[in-house]
Amino acid sequence: MSKLNIKKQLNLLYISNFLFNIPIAGAAWVLLLVSDGYSLIQVGFAETVFHIVSLLAEIPSGMFADVMGRKKSLIVSCVMTMLSAAVRGFIPGFAAVCVSVGFAALSYNFISGSDSALAYDSLAEEGQISKYDKYISTQTAIYRISNGIATLFAGVAVIMGTRNAQILSFGISLVNLIFLLFLHENKVILNKSGDSLGKRISDVFKGSVGFLKGNKTVAGLIFRNALVGGIDVLLLFFLQAKLPMTGIPDWSLGPLLFIMSMGGILGALAARKVKKTTLGKLFVFCILLALIGLASEFTGIWYIMTLGGFFTAFADDLLQIRSDIALNRMVPAEQRATLISVNSFCFSCIMIVMSPLAGVIFSL
Repeated sequence: MSKLNIKKQLNLLYISNFLFNIPIAGAAWVLLLVSDGYSLIQVGFAETVFHIVSLLAEIPSGMFADVMGRKKSLIVSCVMTMLSAAVRGFIPGFAAVCVSVGFAALSYNFISGSDSALAYDSLAEEGQISKYDKYISTQTAIYRISNGIATLFAGVAVIMGTRNAQILSFGISLVNLIFLLFLHENKVILNKSGDSLGKRISDVFKGSVGFLKGNKTVAGLIFRNALVGGIDVLLLFFLQAKLPMTGIPDWSLGPLLFIMSMGGILGALAARKVKKTTLGKLFVFCILLALIGLASEFTGIWYIMTLGGFFTAFADDLLQIRSDIALNRMVPAEQRATLISVNSFCFSCIMIVMSPLAGVIFSL
């Protein structure tokens, strides 16, 4: 067994995060759907399909990561992204859109919990858990930067057309897959490789259920984080379609969406400075910011809408990072990916309700 090189391990996760979020087809998926003639109601329905699939697969995918390996889970995630791009790029019709969205959901399912579990337990193996705060803050900033760059070139995706944008996404995912092959699996996974598959599944399931039953604090933390995150995601998605209606030049949409994403970077940096603030107080502050951002959409004034998106992204990443750190400190290593996936499971539950409602509201 090769020795873990923690610097290389974290750098590979940084690179993978960047490559996962940089494809312009994913960042501009709402804009692409609208440009292909689909309505905002259909966009809302597609988003609902995404979260139904996520709801069904989130916890099983987390268990897969804890049973079969976090590295394998990240590889499966990459393959799902490639399948999503292939279906959307080469099969016409709204049914194909929904299938593609389903594969995209699975890609998020298999990366959700797996990447942070791999990082946290890798740091734990090296006695460097204190560095996780910096890691997750950096990862969030990389996500916002890569997604912001992709969004900045949203117009390019429309000019390229859906097929070419998806081909580009497929190629980037293929490169990502190569980098993932060099990751080092956690000892907590390798140490139980001799156990039968049934025993490993049973241990993860029983351990996860037992932990959640005795930890109401975790349930509250997960719900609050998912609520703020849901508002942020829906607002930024639908602003892709709403901002052009304010009369702004076509070229300015990408830069405005990029500015909104930069709010998340500021939130990630701020997360390092509020370590002593309780999560309860932080939630109240962040939900107020998110609601202000949501209200800004109804002004119809592009610069107020942009500022609202900026505030919401700031609130989402600030709360998400502090919640992620708190959650990782609470959960046992053997069920880390599964229990963190419960966070995304709750997020999907909220989004299934909010997505079609948002589609109707933002169509007004």
